[in-house]
Amino acid sequence: MTQVTFLDNATINVVALDGEIFTLKPFLPVPRENQQDIAKSLTFYFNECFSDDKMAMVYDVLMKMMANVGFSFSYVGSDRSEERKRIGARIRQLREEKGIEAKQLAIMADIDAANLSRIEKGKYSVGFDILTKIANALNVKVDLV
Repeated sequence: MTQVTFLDNATINVVALDGEIFTLKPFLPVPRENQQDIAKSLTFYFNECFSDDKMAMVYDVLMKMMANVGFSFSYVGSDRSEERKRIGARIRQLREEKGIEAKQLAIMADIDAANLSRIEKGKYSVGFDILTKIANALNVKVDLV
């Protein structure tokens, strides 16, 4: 279950279903008496919109919160976003070093080209199975160190 915590009236932490922690900033400070209702709505929409595509998930939650609750926020980041960017940049670097076009790598790895693009941009949380497919297509090993 998603957990939403107001750190103060202008900072919200959301622990998503997979344990990733997102930081949100409301556009206006949220009075203490409204925080519980906002937290319940955020919990509901983060559960409903949960996805490996974290940017799309946060965007979907934002759209639902604005449409149904009248609440808007900006996305600050997550505890895993830098690691996603690092992995994506490394995949792009390896692909370019081998002279492979992104579309060609997607075909070789048997993954959707749009997903590969999101992975390389650090916007998609790539699972081990897909990472292994990409590594095999690039003729490299997944190195966890």
